[in-house]
Order: sequence, then C-alpha cells, then structure tokens
Amino acid sequence: MRLRHGLSLLSIISAFIMGTPMAQADESPFAYVYTTESLPKGHWEYEQWNTLRTGKAAGEYTSFDLDNEFEHGFTDNLQISFYLHSSFLHSRNTPDPDELTTNLENQNSFDLNGVSAEFKYRLLSAEKDLFGLSLYAEPELGVRNKLTGTDTVERSIECKLLADKHFLNDRLILAANIVFEPEWERENDERSKELKNEYLLGASYRFVPHWSAGVEFINRRLFEDQDFAKQGASAFYLGPALHYADQRWWASFTILPQIAGHPQTLGVDATGNPVSDSFRHFGEYEKMEIRLKFGVEF
Repeated sequence: MRLRHGLSLLSIISAFIMGTPMAQADESPFAYVYTTESLPKGHWEYEQWNTLRTGKAAGEYTSFDLDNEFEHGFTDNLQISFYLHSSFLHSRNTPDPDELTTNLENQNSFDLNGVSAEFKYRLLSAEKDLFGLSLYAEPELGVRNKLTGTDTVERSIECKLLADKHFLNDRLILAANIVFEPEWERENDERSKELKNEYLLGASYRFVPHWSAGVEFINRRLFEDQDFAKQGASAFYLGPALHYADQRWWASFTILPQIAGHPQTLGVDATGNPVSDSFRHFGEYEKMEIRLKFGVEF
C-alpha cells in the first residue's frame, strides 16, 4: 500500500516537473503572436479579445477594442472563424493623425467597427514535423475607423504566414508571423488605400503546469497607396506575456509598450505647437497596448 502511494506521489511530482500539457490543440500562449495549431475536426471554440490602446503625443486618447470570435475545425488542418469587431473610444483634444492642424472629435462612444472571417490552414504540424507552418487569410468589412471613431467603408484582407517550433517536450514555444494587409477605404466620398505590414516574434516557457510566461515583439509598418516606396509610420513594441491553460479554457495576457517609432516629429497642431516625441511615433500608433484574450471550447 505504501509502495503504491509512493508511486502515485512520484507520478504527480514527475508530471509537475515535466509540465504536462493541459490545453486544447489550438490554444496559444501569446495574446498577439499566432501559433500554427488548429482546432480538431468538429470542435467549436469561442474567443474574446480585449485590447486597451492608450496614449498619444497630445490630449487624451484611450480605446478599448472588443473582438468576439467563433471558431470551427472543419478538418484537423482547416479552421474557419467569424469575428465581430467593436470598440469604445475616448478622445479629447487629440490631434488627427491625418491632419494635425485639426483634432479628433471629442468623444466617449461605443460602436460596431465591422465583421471579418478567418481561414487558417496548417501545412506542417509542430508536433509531427520539424516545425509548424500555417497560412492565414482574413477578409474584413469595416464600417467605423477604430483609430479616429469616424464612419467609413473599409475593405481589407489580412494575409499571414505563421511558423512555430516546440522544444523541451512542448514547454518552450518559439513563434514568428509575417503579416501583409492591403486596405481600401472610402470616407466622405474620398477614396484611399494603404498597406499594413507586421513582423511578430514570441517566446513562451511553461514553468509549471497550466502556467507559461514569455515575451512578444511586434514591428508595425504602414505604406501609403500600397506602395513599398512610400513607407509612412512604423513602430516597435516589446513586452511580457503570461498564459494560463486548463482542459476546456485558456487565457493570455500581454503588455506592450512602444519602444521606438518613426517619424518622431509629426508636424504642428492647431495651436502651432510641434507634435513629437524623442524616440516614438504617436500618430498612427499609441504609447501602450494591453491585451487579455481568452478562449472556451464547447
């Protein structure tokens, strides 16, 4: 009897040390960086993304973005999702990033931003192959600009290349994403287009069962007229990530301060004062982003 209890205790301690995985197949240890895993065939999952963006070069600016996602695994390698995007925006005496001599409308408003669909196909599995590799496409229809809060009609398609690698019995995960997102916008009968480009890196280590900690890095770039010769704003973000996973649900939390950006000098505001920062860009991008993302399988 003592021997049996001793073996059971040894098994528990061994599982604790090795960090036995407890999460479902598509669960990610990051709030921003995507991994390559997909929901198994026939499974459903609900995810909610809560993102706080705050801080501009002048005035008051805070946006709380709320994204609701429903995912379904059509095959073990193909996952299709539907998103509903909305946000609450507070701005006061904040220069318009497109026209600094005017300010954004002072507002405290919550509204729908748009809808989108996600198609994610896994080419290689991080569990079975040398590394994981997936393709991702997300067409979106927007009806409100979440940066300025103005009504608009925007069409875009976000394309991603996802890669990851697992080490130490899946306790250590390294992931990388490359993103290209062309956008076409119509606002007040004026048409414009731009290209968003992002590079994301993440590293996460499961230090005890259920819990992982790591770091995420993002470089965001904006190209006017979808022309690589016309790079506009860019920003770099780096911050810590924390993740908890159980059998049926998981949550990821990341804090991302902007550590560098370009251009630092944006021009002058309505009063003639320069709008600038010593090393960051606060036109298209904010001083800080904080995201809490959680998922529930059903």
